[in-house]
Parts: sequence; C-alpha cells; structure tokens
Amino acid sequence: MELIATCAFGLEKLVQDEIKHLGLWVIKTEDGRVTFNGDESAVIRANLWLRCAERVQIKIGEFAATTFDQLFDRVNALEWEKYIGAADAFPVNAVSVKSALHSEPAIQSIAKKAVVKRLQAKNKVEVLPENSGAVYQIIVKSNKDQFVVSIDSSGESLHKRSYRTQANLAPIKETLAAAMVKLSDFSPERTLVDPFCGSGTIAIEAALMARNMASGLKREFSFQKWKWIDAKKIAEAYDEAKKAARLEQKLNIYCFDIDPEVLKIAEENAKNAGLEDIHFKRADFNDLDFEKFENCTFITNPPYGERMEEKPHVQEMYRAFGKKFAQTKNCSLFFITSHENFPQLFGKKADRNRKLFNGKIRCYLFSYISKTS
Repeated sequence: MELIATCAFGLEKLVQDEIKHLGLWVIKTEDGRVTFNGDESAVIRANLWLRCAERVQIKIGEFAATTFDQLFDRVNALEWEKYIGAADAFPVNAVSVKSALHSEPAIQSIAKKAVVKRLQAKNKVEVLPENSGAVYQIIVKSNKDQFVVSIDSSGESLHKRSYRTQANLAPIKETLAAAMVKLSDFSPERTLVDPFCGSGTIAIEAALMARNMASGLKREFSFQKWKWIDAKKIAEAYDEAKKAARLEQKLNIYCFDIDPEVLKIAEENAKNAGLEDIHFKRADFNDLDFEKFENCTFITNPPYGERMEEKPHVQEMYRAFGKKFAQTKNCSLFFITSHENFPQLFGKKADRNRKLFNGKIRCYLFSYISKTS
C-alpha cells in the first residue's frame, strides 16, 4: 500500500531521510509530502518515529475530475470496504487548489455520499451508524483538477507529542524544532545551548533524539482503534521503540530565558517527556558570560518582532547577540528568524541559509558552523 507523510514546506528532504532510515521505500517527494510504500507495520512505525512529518496518510486513490459527477463516480469506485467497517466513522475533509471544483464544502458532501453508497452496497445495509469508536478521517485534496484521496492514520497532528501541556505565547512547533536540530551539528557528544528557550521545545526535541526516544511513544493515534491493524503488531512496535531508547545517554543541554514563568513551563514539559536532566536557568542573554562557551552548538528561536513597534527592540537584540556570540570559542549557531537581514544585524555572513515556515510565517534558518564541527 502507498503511504503519504505530509510536512511543512522545506522539510521534505528531512522526512524522506527519516522514512528511509526506517527501512521503507520512498516512491516520490513533492512539495509538502513524501509518498512511500509500506504495510500496516509501516503505518505504526512511521507514526511513532517520524519527527518532522505532520501526518501519515494511507493513499486510497488518485484521479482527475472536473465535474461533481466524475468526482462521485471515482470516489465511489475506490475500495473503501478494505479499510472502513459498516459501523466506523468516516468524516471527510477537502482542500481545493486551482481546480474547476473549487467549493470545498461541496467536494466534502459529494465524496461523503460516494463513500456511503459504496459501503452500503458492500455491506448490504441501509444505515451506517458510525458508532464503533474507530475514526477514518478521509482527506480529499485537489490541485489543478488532480485529486488525491487518502485516510489519515495519525489523528492529531504528529507535532503534538503530548509532553507540551503548556506553552509560551509564540511556541515553535515540535516538528520544526526537530528539523532545526537535524539541520544543526548537534550530537550527544556536544553541548547544546538555547539562550531564548521559551517553553523548551528545541531542547526537548534534541534530548529525545540524543536518547533515541520515539517522538510518538506517549501519545495516541487513530490507527490504534482500527480493526484491520493487528494489536499484536502495535504492541511489538511500541516494545521495539522502548528497547531502542538510550536512557543512559548523558545530556549536556543548557537553556536560558528571562521569564521565570516560561521556565517553569519548560521544566514541566521536559518532565512530561521523561527528561529531567536538562538544565534550565533564568537569565537575560546579555548577562551570560559568552567567553565560557566553548565547542557548543547554539540552536534557538528568539522573538521575531512581527509587530511594527517590536522591530526596533528585536533588531537591537540581534546586534547585541552578535557581539556576545563573537566571544565564544569554536561554537556553532543555528538561528531561526523571519528577518531576512539578520546577518547584517548580527554582524557576520551566515555559512548557510535555509527557508522554513514557522506556522504561516516565512522564516530563515541561518547557520554559522564552527571550524571544529
């Protein structure tokens, strides 16, 4: 069966590499999604282990349609009975981009009717109660009249790891934080520093990777209530993930923030993730002695100052941070911001610049690599 891992724009290559690391065959990589082959075990393992993907979907079909009659017929022709039982719930969500069928509510309604008619006929029933407790979220996406129809196996987005019960005002998504760590030179042998740690997401994601702890181990997924997914295989995948964790791995992770209330949230989040040896300390970055930082990896998501009145303050902060960071010895920096001109304010040209999206905000990950990395 074909599976689709969806992701934010800019993270496709990372998700592709994660899928390959699981031993799965990648079919193609496109904007915002990676299609790969796999069985029911792949559905389980992909949900448990993918750190940078948003969802894992089962591709049911792909076709062209420009009329609602065509849409009904082609959705109705798909083998829904292979997955959805007569009593299972199957809500439909539609997204349409540059297509003749542009009304998303209408697409949802027609697709739902098509699935209902198919399941009624195959099960020889007139009523589908949708009360079994299992949910098969159907996704219908059209782009330039080409439709891809799938079932979401994840439930809540994969960025919801379950450890972050609270957050600061502008938290970074766990998937983006994980991507930043993967794009950095951090390894368990290096010290990680986040001088603007907020609710601690970057540090927690780095620690989970350092200890090889599966990102989805402490949350629930839609597939867990599906009858055709073998409960034994789910248990085996979870057991494998628990055994793979390197809980003895020492962590050298230091987080700072000026807000004591935010630091309490960060500490609670780390505790929820099973990580109680990350070091959190209240401090303004201006008060830190940067000359003491040697052979460290800095990964951080500072305030962007999106509102006009905040920009002068943020720009001054970037200038000050550049002067402070220049005092470090053989340290790398991976700094995400929405400001294109950050290197000019920071006072040094970046070694690399990668475009990423923090929610709907277009950002840039500026990388400064130490010579010893």
